[in-house]
Formats: sequence, C-alpha cells, structure tokens
Amino acid sequence: MIKSLDYNTIQDIIKEGGSEEKELRVKGYEVFSKVPMPMWKRVKLDDVHIPYYKEYKSAVIGNDAQEGLVVNPLTKALMDDDLNAIKSALDHNFGVDEKFKNMVLAFYNTGYSIRALPNSNVKLPVTVNYSAVGDDDTIIDLNLIIAERLSNLTVVFDLASDKRGFHNGLTAVIAKDGASVNIVKIQRFSDDSSNFDNNIIITGNDATVKWTQIDLGGKVDAYDVTAELEGAGSSAYFSSIFLGAYDQSHDMSYRVNHIGVRTESNVDVKGALKDKARAVFRGNLDMKRGAKKAKGNESEVVLLLDKTVRSDAIPALWCSEDDVQANHSASAGQIDENKLFYMMSRGLSMEEAKLLMVEASFNPVIDTLPDDDLKEAVRSYIGRRISG
Repeated sequence: MIKSLDYNTIQDIIKEGGSEEKELRVKGYEVFSKVPMPMWKRVKLDDVHIPYYKEYKSAVIGNDAQEGLVVNPLTKALMDDDLNAIKSALDHNFGVDEKFKNMVLAFYNTGYSIRALPNSNVKLPVTVNYSAVGDDDTIIDLNLIIAERLSNLTVVFDLASDKRGFHNGLTAVIAKDGASVNIVKIQRFSDDSSNFDNNIIITGNDATVKWTQIDLGGKVDAYDVTAELEGAGSSAYFSSIFLGAYDQSHDMSYRVNHIGVRTESNVDVKGALKDKARAVFRGNLDMKRGAKKAKGNESEVVLLLDKTVRSDAIPALWCSEDDVQANHSASAGQIDENKLFYMMSRGLSMEEAKLLMVEASFNPVIDTLPDDDLKEAVRSYIGRRISG
C-alpha cells in the first residue's frame, strides 16, 4: 500500500507496533514535518523524488544464525533496550540533514538490530542486502549494531538496484569496551536512483571500529559518517572509494570527535571522476578538551579522468587540547598523460589504461572485502562504468 509521508500514515503504521515504536516514530515525524527540505548548493536535489510510504519486503540477511549473535528485524521487534540505544545515539549530532535523518525515524520500512553478545567472536560476516527490485523500490532502513564488551563482529551492507530507487538509511554502531567491529557499506544503485545515508559510531574504552565505504552508483549520493570516540584508547579507521560518472553527484562527509584520551582515527578517501560527475568531500577532525595524546589523520586523493568533472575538498581540524596530533591532506589531479601514453603504447586502449589506473588506486580497499564474489562484483561494476 502506498501512502504519503504524513501524520495519518504514522498512525496507521503504529497500530500494530508497540509503545517503543510509537514513541520513536511520532517524535521523528514531529521533527520531519517541521524541518524544510534542504537547499544544498553542493548537490542539486531538483531531481530527487521524495517517496511515498511503502512496505519493503526484499531485505535479505545472511549468516544471522551464529553462536554469540542475536538478530531481530526492527520493524517487528523494537525492544526497550534497542530503543534506549537508539535514543543514546540520537543525542549526538550526525547525519546528512535533519530532514532525511528524521524521515528514517518516522517512516522506516525495514532494518535490523544486530547484537554480538559479550566475549563472543562472531566468525562469519553478517550480510544485509537491500535491493530495489520490482515494486520494492523505496528502502528506508533503520539499523542498530551493538558489539557488547570484548566481542568481535563484521557486518556487510550491500545496496543495489538495476532500476530507479530511493534509499534513505540510518545506522547506529555502538562498540562497547574492548569490542572490535568491522562495517562494510557498498552502494551500487542505478544511475537514476537517490541515496542518502546517516551513520553514527560510539566507542567504549579500547574499542575499535573499521569502516569501509564503497560508493559507485546513484544520480545523487550523499552520506555522513560521524564517530564519537568517547572511550579511552578507542579508535576508528575509515577506508573509502568512490567513482563518479555521467552527471552523478557524490557528497561525502566524515566527522570524527576525539573525546577520550589516547583515541586514534584515520580517514582515507580515494576517488575517480569522469564525464560531468562532481564530488564534495568534507572531513572534520575535532580534538575535544581532555582528549590528551589523541591522534587523527585524514586524506583524500581524487583522480580526474576528464576535464569536465569537478571535485571539492573541505578538510578541517578543530582543536581544544594541546597534547594531540592531527593532520590532513587533499589532492585532485588530472590523469598522468605520460603513464597513459606508456600503457597505450603497450597495446591497451585509452579506456583500458584508465581502468588500470583506477583499479591500482582502488584495489587496496577492494582487497579487504570479506567475500571473493563481492570483490568480483565491485570490480565488474567499476569496469562497466569506466568503459561505459
């Protein structure tokens, strides 16, 4: 059933849910209904279609029955503990925009609570596939990932479509004391799709979060990953690649708040742009007062395959503590024509030579994916877009 994103729809949705779900959706709608649609200069939203509410039934989760792992669909079982964890995450400032973030809270139509129990080692990666297929072309997902004390967990999100779709998601990752969490997000929507993604990470003492972001598709693609390094000795490492083609727009934001002592972060973004694609990268490192001996680095390198593309980088460092280390760098450059000529003299076409240079930049990230089929799918997708 298709419904407008309005109060009546909220009331219909919560009829069958519990009091926890009602509280979350109603509060989300109160903000969503008051906040205007953003007017971004960096990414034009003219072609973004705001969806109707639909049920979504095409989510597929894999490796969800393992020792030490508890998985529940959020749309069917929002527990008290889940609600409290989401409330804790929402106390922080994150997300691409309040409009999109609260759209998820009010109208989520899919999502999972994934929890690693204390002292558990969840061996296989949990896979979550959200695909726009058939009438299931509207994905609004709310995900909660909790790694309890001294646990180990990997979760892979694969978002894909071969038709026009709309995705708006919110993922909260809470890594408690001594936990180790590996998150992989792959986005390969069709060229006329819209993608918005809001992410928040909160760490306990000595917790580690590794985050891999691969963004390849969509006409408009905007995501934000915010890390709150609250625990002493905790760390977050981000590896990201993106490819822009045709008139595609990528808007990427990383924010790392160093709060605890001896916290550490690294943001490493690599991209390539062709045709008339454009990309904006914003990276903020904030060394809060009291974050003594914290270390943070961020860098972005973009390969410009055509002279008609545009790349903007806005790195920023904020520091309220003197006993810290923080660095940032950003570069964007045209493809090296001497290297291109050399490879073409060896029998490669121009497109093959460009693909080889892009792959050389991207492979260190792709090689870390925990599944060979997924590596091949990503490489194949990149090859088609470079040669297309």
